[in-house]
Amino acid sequence: MVIHRLRLLVLSVVLSVTASAYGQAGDSALRVEGAWARRAPMMSGDSKAGSGNGAVYATLVNPGKQLDALVAAASDAAGTVEIHESYQDMGMMMMRPVGKIEVPPGGKVEMKPGGYHIMLLNLKHDLKAGQTVNVTLQFQKTGKISVKAEIK
Repeated sequence: MVIHRLRLLVLSVVLSVTASAYGQAGDSALRVEGAWARRAPMMSGDSKAGSGNGAVYATLVNPGKQLDALVAAASDAAGTVEIHESYQDMGMMMMRPVGKIEVPPGGKVEMKPGGYHIMLLNLKHDLKAGQTVNVTLQFQKTGKISVKAEIK
């Protein structure tokens, strides 16, 4: 009888710890909403398939209680994928790579034209409206999230 009660106690402790850990992981999982993509306007040159660049935009939502950050991205549609931000310098819009985009606990970050975005460099095929492009986003805590971004 004592062994049976001991087993029940151990089992309830294990279940309690497991449920607690699952709840914490579930609470901190980031969401990606409204992903869309477009071909970047060409400054000069050829706009044929296999050349040029594109951009992916989305809203990153962090319902958790811990800071998380987008730290990398990948896509089979481009030779290189980088996290970028747009900014103004001497009246001109510029962009530059950034190491990460922090998403505050209980907050969100909207990636949009003129702000943060995922840059698709050296496109492997043309981005045609109505199709989708696959992108994998790597977050510091949440891990990888695969996204299908509609091309507009």
